Amino acid sequence: MKIPQKPLIAFALSFVMFSCTNNGPGSSSPATSAVNSTYEVVAASALPTTISTYITSKYAGATTTQVNLNSDGTYVAYVALPAGTTVKMSSVMAKMSSVMAKLEFTAKGTLESAKTETIVAVADLLPAITTYITTNYSGATITSAHLESDGGFDVLITVADGSKIKLNFNVAGTFESASAFKANGNHKHKHDSNQIPVAIADLAASITTYIKTDYTGATITSAHKESDNTFDVFIITAAGANLNLNFSTAGEFLSVSSNGDNHSNNETQVAVADLLANITAYTTTNYAGATITSAQKDWNGGFEVHLTTAAGVRLELNFTTTGEFVVGSDSNNNHAASMVSVIVTDLIANIKAYITTNYAGATITSAHLESDGSYDVLITTATKAELKLNFTATGVFVGVANN
Repeated sequence: MKIPQKPLIAFALSFVMFSCTNNGPGSSSPATSAVNSTYEVVAASALPTTISTYITSKYAGATTTQVNLNSDGTYVAYVALPAGTTVKMSSVMAKMSSVMAKLEFTAKGTLESAKTETIVAVADLLPAITTYITTNYSGATITSAHLESDGGFDVLITVADGSKIKLNFNVAGTFESASAFKANGNHKHKHDSNQIPVAIADLAASITTYIKTDYTGATITSAHKESDNTFDVFIITAAGANLNLNFSTAGEFLSVSSNGDNHSNNETQVAVADLLANITAYTTTNYAGATITSAQKDWNGGFEVHLTTAAGVRLELNFTTTGEFVVGSDSNNNHAASMVSVIVTDLIANIKAYITTNYAGATITSAHLESDGSYDVLITTATKAELKLNFTATGVFVGVANN
């Protein structure tokens, strides 16, 4: 049964979390199917110190489930609040089993808006939204949708060519903006072969000060001056994330990207036998029976590991210089995934055992590998209830929600 839209919107407008700030204004641009920007999914460790500190201080006990790094250097952090978090809903205090906060930050780490999100069934989306998608993205599939506390909607679609686009609509279902998932990093300018190495000691004080302030404990590994006179500075954060920061000729911050592979192709082959022990341990634990087919070391010291699972699924896993898992992607690396589909039979044994034990008679309908290595598993119980179970990278049960 479809949810009546007026009550749904009223709920959204009244659903204000105790720690939310004012929301930013919506776009006033006319409806268009053009993609306004691109974004990439990065590890939480890639967040500037100012942002990670803010989340820790304002959302005690919460878990940052996903971080989107936009092409303009801004960040969107999705934070899952602890079960039972008290929220204000229609002037009645209620405990919700699952509350997600969507936090938007400027490139320098200043909070712009904080909203809460609730899952919306695709069938319950406003007709204006589904009509817009059908008209402008022929053959696209709506994969998920969320209702925000300001009444707007976030809708994730997969278009006919397999690429992923996130669409934003206002409370009336009018299109506002679109951003495309970009697997290989957000780059603000075209890189060429005319890069001039710059000694770290010769970088402008404004550049080094920015990095010390926003990425406390980070190490600058190299720097280059581009043909347009801007500077690319490569750092490894205290948490081990590899980032490329771009600065103007005057040393002002312009943008950031998590992936530097577009700057050069300085990958070197690594023998499987020579991989770090924690990399092989991770693949053995999480992909029992899988075969590592090849591995490379990137320009930034990180590792790309290509494997074929026991069920024949080909994946690429990315690790830091110290062998910590960062993200997974499909075999062709066309769509590095915030969610990579996993064949049900290929799930690690303790996940399947947990479901068999706790949900007798349930059917696993699909499973996904998240960017942080965790798993989302959708099941239909014996009583036909549809649930989403979340597990850690090693298959430890985390939580459950209605799908």
